[in-house]
Amino acid sequence: MANKSVREMGKHEKRRHSLSFKTLLTTQLLALLLGVILVAAGFLLYFLGIMWETCDRTSNMAAAEALMLDRNDADAKTKEILKVYDSIPEEIRGDGSSSEYQDRFLPVMDEMFRELQEDLRITKEELGLRNSFIVAIDEETNRMIYLIDSDPDMKTFCWPGTWDTYKPHEISVLVYGKRVSALQRQLGLRDRPQATITYLPAYGLRCTGGTILYKEGKYTVMLCLDEKLDHMITSSKIFLVEYNILMFIVILLISIISVALIRRSMVRPIRQMAGAARDYAEDKQSGESSSNHFKDLNIQSGDEIEELSLTMSDMETSLAEYVANLTEVTAEQEHIRTELNLASRIQATMLPSTFPAFPERDEFDIFALMYPAREVGGDFYDFFLIDDDHLAMMIADVSGKGIPAALFMMGSKIILDNRIMDTGSPAFALEQANDMIMTNNQEEMFVTVWIGILEISTGRIVASNAGHEKPLVIHPDGHAEMIRDKNGFVVGGLENMKYKEYELKLEPGSKLILYTDGVPEASTAANDQFGMVRLLEVVNGMKDVSAQEALESIENAVKEFVGEDEQFDDMTMLCLQYNGK
Repeated sequence: MANKSVREMGKHEKRRHSLSFKTLLTTQLLALLLGVILVAAGFLLYFLGIMWETCDRTSNMAAAEALMLDRNDADAKTKEILKVYDSIPEEIRGDGSSSEYQDRFLPVMDEMFRELQEDLRITKEELGLRNSFIVAIDEETNRMIYLIDSDPDMKTFCWPGTWDTYKPHEISVLVYGKRVSALQRQLGLRDRPQATITYLPAYGLRCTGGTILYKEGKYTVMLCLDEKLDHMITSSKIFLVEYNILMFIVILLISIISVALIRRSMVRPIRQMAGAARDYAEDKQSGESSSNHFKDLNIQSGDEIEELSLTMSDMETSLAEYVANLTEVTAEQEHIRTELNLASRIQATMLPSTFPAFPERDEFDIFALMYPAREVGGDFYDFFLIDDDHLAMMIADVSGKGIPAALFMMGSKIILDNRIMDTGSPAFALEQANDMIMTNNQEEMFVTVWIGILEISTGRIVASNAGHEKPLVIHPDGHAEMIRDKNGFVVGGLENMKYKEYELKLEPGSKLILYTDGVPEASTAANDQFGMVRLLEVVNGMKDVSAQEALESIENAVKEFVGEDEQFDDMTMLCLQYNGK
């Protein structure tokens, strides 16, 4: 991506970042990738074909040579050699360079051995093979044990009893071949002959094919041929060069044709639309009112570009109408914003906001805060003295958000306040408030509420919960506990609901924390919630802090967890610190 904008670029920079150049580059890269895949696939098929043909030919030549071999002499001599091999201790087997080892086999390397060796040598030279030899295959150790080597040179030939170690699957293919499945045969694959491609540092890349002469105990005696594969490497190089030249020509032709077509069908119309957009912007800056910049292009490509041109033309017409109405809409939005700000201030005045709320009372301290997710919210709290020895506390969360929730919140708060003052009982207040709200709740909204009445002289709280979050108590030693009270149903959900009361006992130095679900359900962009575990970790150990400091600590923890993400739900908290007499 360019670091400069198009307007800051010079002529050559624009050309380098143009659609034509990008199209050419992309086409060449795709064609090159296609070429690499085709070259790899072609080379693999070519190599496999030659390998299969070589294995087949080597195996067939080994079978033909076995027919011309004097089998009686070969069988007798190889059995004699294997007998000597078996008599040699394992620790010196295969050490063909030691005189002790060679002396053990010299008695069997008689005239018959030389005649068989000569027959193998003649076959090797007539067929142009690398080597011809008789071996014994030991499948237990994966060894190919040389018995008679065609090399007449005593210094370089493989002494009887020396061996090479092969991989198990190479031994298996050499001895048994490999049969393909019926499905593979239908696809044109053939049974694998008794031949394998191997690489040994001493011999290089070679094809070893063989035919079985006989089996004796754990040994399978075979006549094997080695064919050099140097010609495969040479022919593969030639194939690659020719194939690469062909692919380069094809890629070049594809690139030229593709770029020409894309320029005509895509780049040119897009440039025309870019020019029309530039003219439109210049006309608007100069005060011109023309709205036919895109309509005058008359692009008739019959594809998405023509559709885009028509869409831009319609958009230009619509935009002119939109600009004409923009001032009116902006003024209306400003009016709505002003009314929302006023509603937010009215809502704030309905909640206690002066702290300390009861400076003349030292038996307790209370603090609350609320952060609506929008200009106005549905959460609310309240606290007031019923008499000198009873403090009512309430926290609630209205379903929904925004203005509807705020209106429902204000009506619910007034009803609940009045019911608490009239009844002095949290449960009765919830029941009567529920009945009053259900008489005219066409929008089917509801509110979760927790109400508690503190007996200031004793620290005893009578409370009732209508579907709200469970309160937290911080004991004098700083240990935090969630009060698992019995939730009743929400207020405004069903008619004739009954609610239960329960009691809490606060010791001097204890704190009661109430909150709405916006606290534990505060989420990050990855939908990771703050949760009750983190909330308990924050409040646990709050021993020597005030009610305000406790709520501010929770607030800071939530904000740090959420970060810069937008607040989804209203967040409201209330903390009562009970000091006792």
